[in-house]
Amino acid sequence: MIKINPKNTETKLVQEYLLSAVGPRPIALASTIDKNNIPNLSPFSFFNVFSGNPPILIFSPARRIRNNTEKDTLRNLQQIKEVVINIVNYEIVEKMVKSSFDYASEIDEFIESGFTHLNSEIVKPYRVKESPVQMECAVNKIISLGDNAGSGNLIICEIQLIHISEKILNQNKKIDQNKIDLVGRMGYDWYIKSDSKSLFKINKNNIK
Repeated sequence: MIKINPKNTETKLVQEYLLSAVGPRPIALASTIDKNNIPNLSPFSFFNVFSGNPPILIFSPARRIRNNTEKDTLRNLQQIKEVVINIVNYEIVEKMVKSSFDYASEIDEFIESGFTHLNSEIVKPYRVKESPVQMECAVNKIISLGDNAGSGNLIICEIQLIHISEKILNQNKKIDQNKIDLVGRMGYDWYIKSDSKSLFKINKNNIK
């Protein structure tokens, strides 16, 4: 096996190994807004759910490796501590990728990527109409993990309201894992599609 010591390895290479080894990662399509009411939309795969009660999501907009700058998402959250986490499925994955391009702060990624603004009910940032699940969140805390290029910033969000499309529900009003058709992030330009060909079940009771 090869050995990678993060302390004496280029940050870009360390991150490439991490992103290729730790996956598939869920994708948070995060919608924020700044103090001048300019919307921002950007995807993050440093993301997951960490608590059910209270319902907590955490994602991390890391500092850019190439120039150690902060992303608009982080700056917006420092001004307006609200965010909508929109879930990404296969139907919207290409638009999601387009929203990740490096636009100027005054550019609305909703428009550039072809998404539709949808007013939220509790928070200021818009929801993404095309997303099958949209979660309106208040930001409880922002934790900086460092000032270096590649350093993350943990955004601890408490869900205030969840919107779920009826198109992805089964007859019991539960989310059907085949219908939601989630997409996961892998290394480099790779993604994974959670359709019926790749899904499988494991019954804990049958394991001896």
